[in-house]
Amino acid sequence: MSGSAGTGGSTPRKFSDKIALHNQKQAEETRAFEQLMTDLTVSRVQFQKIQQLRLSQSRAQYYGGSLPNVNQIGNANTEFQVRPSSLHIH
Repeated sequence: MSGSAGTGGSTPRKFSDKIALHNQKQAEETRAFEQLMTDLTVSRVQFQKIQQLRLSQSRAQYYGGSLPNVNQIGNANTEFQVRPSSLHIH
């Protein structure tokens, strides 16, 4: 009867021991799952940042150069503005 339950060195003898081992194993699996999900989330965020950087670099090739001078833009639009002196009120 050396193969019967409870006689082995590493086999728990009581249900409370089995439950404790089950709870411990479940807690370890939960921690491993949470760590995996955290790593996945961090990896996804890093991937998105890399994609945005690549996209902005590729756009810079097409839209490169300095920003426009807003003073020049403002002066160029004066010909389209209605001046109060040109209005006639009847």
